[in-house]
Amino acid sequence: MNQKQTVFLQALLTESTITKAAAKAGLARSTAYRYLKDDEFRAELRKKQDECISSTVRYLQGKLAMCSERLADIAADPETPAQVAINACNAIFTSCRTMTETEEIVNRLQHIEEAMKENEWR
Repeated sequence: MNQKQTVFLQALLTESTITKAAAKAGLARSTAYRYLKDDEFRAELRKKQDECISSTVRYLQGKLAMCSERLADIAADPETPAQVAINACNAIFTSCRTMTETEEIVNRLQHIEEAMKENEWR
């Protein structure tokens, strides 16, 4: 990738639209769209987007215990209005269900991948 592509790629990661990213990178929209059609550019963009998502997920996972404790404190506090306590409980239940479902999906995918690898070796 050339320097202009690299600058545009970085702008895509921080701007809300392709037009804004192109302007930030000092590119014409037509050039930006031409870059987006390039397989190498798209692969690098996907890689950088995946890195951003992974970094954000790690950050949020680090805050999970604190948020869970805060919700539990709100739900348990006798001074908390009933509706707020109910909302805190629902948030805990929803988070727990989502994490449980995600864990189950990840485990199933791992088993599928292991089975596929075993079949490749045969």
